[in-house]
Amino acid sequence: MSKFGTHADYPRESLGLAEAGLLTAWRSLERYHQELVLVGGLAVHYLTRPQFPGSLPGAVTMDVDFGVSLVASGGQYGTIKSDLAGLGFKSEGNRLVRRFGNLNLYLDFLTEDPPALTGARMVDDVIASVIPGLNRALACRRMVRVQGRDLYGTLQECEIAAADIGPLLVLKINAFGGPTGRRLPKDAYDILLSVTQFVDGPEAAVAGFQVEANTSNTGFKSAQRALQQDFSNPDGDGPIRAAEFCMSDGEERERVRELTATVGRMLLGI
Repeated sequence: MSKFGTHADYPRESLGLAEAGLLTAWRSLERYHQELVLVGGLAVHYLTRPQFPGSLPGAVTMDVDFGVSLVASGGQYGTIKSDLAGLGFKSEGNRLVRRFGNLNLYLDFLTEDPPALTGARMVDDVIASVIPGLNRALACRRMVRVQGRDLYGTLQECEIAAADIGPLLVLKINAFGGPTGRRLPKDAYDILLSVTQFVDGPEAAVAGFQVEANTSNTGFKSAQRALQQDFSNPDGDGPIRAAEFCMSDGEERERVRELTATVGRMLLGI
């Protein structure tokens, strides 16, 4: 289990552990840097900042999610899995996991192989889930500076490629309500957070998403449909589940639902 139903369910140390895992893996996968991009909850974390006191409580995650090019290869210098095995990560189904204290830290890999919409592919020697729109995330990256301690306690400072806001929102919206969407409260919350607390402001997040309509992003149309179906009014699945993730009640629940629906309409341009 690496996703919980509410923000409060996440262990306090989980975000820091995920960041430590990222710093550890990124340094060891240096020869793959042009073929990797950070997506998922950590990307949301690095692309958002609290905009005002009392705003949403911030990003949480227990995973490190990497988008990887289908043709990534270490050649004669080893493989992704062997490099990560040397850091203590072991295979668990389609994922890599390392136990750290009382918590499991997961590394997941995503790729794109058009026209396939689902399934998995072997990339180098790791199993990567097929996700439409991932190639746009690889092509449209934002470098973020991350400083902290890795899993060995060593202070690290890295420039890490994260998916920029437009491709990231497409991936997040499809994770919630796309063809294989999980409809998890955390994904709905991440969409709300990514727009309202985007480092360059909500208007820039909306513009970044709308730009994707005129690109090669294979996930945009399904993301647009998901917004229309699930995020365009406060009684939709997205707003209801975002409020549930925040554990809001009463007037606060209504505020989160209204805010999430407003975000959905902004992204749709209505």
